[in-house]
Amino acid sequence: TAIRHVAAQNGVWSLGNFGGVPPRSAMTYYQQGSSGAPGPAPTLADGSQPQQTSSPPQQQQQQQSKLEPQLVTHIDDHEYRFVFNSCSVGMAIASMGGAFIDCNSLFCQLSQYTKQEVCAMTIFNLTSRQDLQHAFDLISKMISPPPDGSSQNPPPCVLRGAMKHRNDLGLSIALIKGEDGIAKCFCVTLIKNPASPFDTSRPIPATADFLQTGGMQLTSISDQAQKTQSSGSLSSPAYTTG
Repeated sequence: TAIRHVAAQNGVWSLGNFGGVPPRSAMTYYQQGSSGAPGPAPTLADGSQPQQTSSPPQQQQQQQSKLEPQLVTHIDDHEYRFVFNSCSVGMAIASMGGAFIDCNSLFCQLSQYTKQEVCAMTIFNLTSRQDLQHAFDLISKMISPPPDGSSQNPPPCVLRGAMKHRNDLGLSIALIKGEDGIAKCFCVTLIKNPASPFDTSRPIPATADFLQTGGMQLTSISDQAQKTQSSGSLSSPAYTTG
């Protein structure tokens, strides 16, 4: 009877069936255990509990690694296009001659030029007329070899901008060198317009927050244009017949 009772508790009644009917208490216990209700741990014939086998550490680490999200440690070359377009700063690439090659979407939104229009211009087309000579001097100094022979990149030059409908944006131009130390291109970043071309304060990058400011400027420009047209119509002489 004791063997049949223990076999029924452990769910192996068919192995412990020696020709007799199992006791009601054993069958009731087994039905409760099979229905998912909590019960005591299974025991062996001698009354001891079986030892639970633990998985090896390597298997535990593999299971844990499957549950944890994988961290990105490498970005492929074709994914840099997505990173460039998703950058939170208006950014463009210009050749060593100053012609724009590419720009991200925020650069177009802030400058209010299309990508085709940007790639048809140069850095100097977006530079204020008052800073043109200064821009030529700074960029010429950037691409010239340093007198001390150092391989460090020169500091970026800051210029006041001349956008289509905006007067609050400037340019920060940085020289990009390759692994061989040879200059490859310019990285042009939109910034808050400096007070002067000789402003030594740290440039403030133009982020998406500047989009709202640009919309306010467009509204004020259109209002001024309407006021000018209305004032011109009022000041025109009145012609009478007769």
